[in-house]
Amino acid sequence: MAVSWPSGVNTNAYGMDIGGGDNVTSVEFESGKARTYLKNSAPKRVFSFIIEMEDVGTPSEYRVFLSWWNNTLLSGALSFLFPNLITHSGLIEYRMTQTYSSSRKKNKEVKFSVEEM
Repeated sequence: MAVSWPSGVNTNAYGMDIGGGDNVTSVEFESGKARTYLKNSAPKRVFSFIIEMEDVGTPSEYRVFLSWWNNTLLSGALSFLFPNLITHSGLIEYRMTQTYSSSRKKNKEVKFSVEEM
C-alpha cells in the first residue's frame, strides 16, 4: 500500500527527465538464437526530478522530509502517492528507484529518481 507524501513538503518538481523503463526480457537458446518478450503490456515510465526544500530551523521542510523518508517510507522500501508528473492532476503511485540526494545549504535541492507503479 502506498503512503502519502508528507504534508508540509512541497510537490513542485522541476528539472524533470522522463524515460521508458526496461520492459523486455531476452532468452538465448543453446542454438544461439534469441527471443525477446515484453515483461508488461505497457512500459513503466521512469522520472528524475528535483524539489527545492527549505532547511532553516527545527521544523524545516527538509527535516520533515527526512523524518518521512526514514520513518514512513522506510528508506524508500514503500511506494508513495505523488501528483501525476505528466498531467499534473490527480495522484499516482510511484516507487523510488534509488535513494535521494541533496545539495546546497539553506534551500536544499533534493534529487529523486522514481518509477510509476
